[in-house]
Amino acid sequence: MELRKVTIEETETAMLLLKESAEWLKSIRSNQWSDVLQGEDKHGLADAVARGEVFFFYNSKNHLVGMVAAWKKPTEWDTLLWKTVGFNKEVCYLHRVIIRPEYRGKSYGTELLSALKLEFSDEVSELRLDCLASNQKLKQFYEKNGFINSGSSSDSNGNQFELFLFELKNQS
Repeated sequence: MELRKVTIEETETAMLLLKESAEWLKSIRSNQWSDVLQGEDKHGLADAVARGEVFFFYNSKNHLVGMVAAWKKPTEWDTLLWKTVGFNKEVCYLHRVIIRPEYRGKSYGTELLSALKLEFSDEVSELRLDCLASNQKLKQFYEKNGFINSGSSSDSNGNQFELFLFELKNQS
């Protein structure tokens, strides 16, 4: 397994993976990431690629299995959701965590999270991510992988989200 930063030249591939996941979400009757299907990306994935904040995840056969965006600076979204938890630590906010549909159910999600823990272990004290409060399967998945549910929050439209963090090291 290998985590590699996405290059500028790979931006289109990253956007295709995002669209592929948005289409899969739509197929299971979820409107999450529907902005992507409308030609928008409210999290600015292409800009994140340019900043070196997006990673592809490859399996042992060098097949592109997934992708994740990792921000060390909180976005407006993060600031809104995490305001009750606070911002007094060096953290990395994970967004657009994707395992491609044909690789789901094969432990790649766990391997991706493990690779991220290793990648950022010397850089930040926590990994943070969120998911829709209604997504029981995803909440259980994060907890199974050592992420602690640190509460819930609402976006500007009143949608409920659960907040998860994984402590990488103690910050003195």
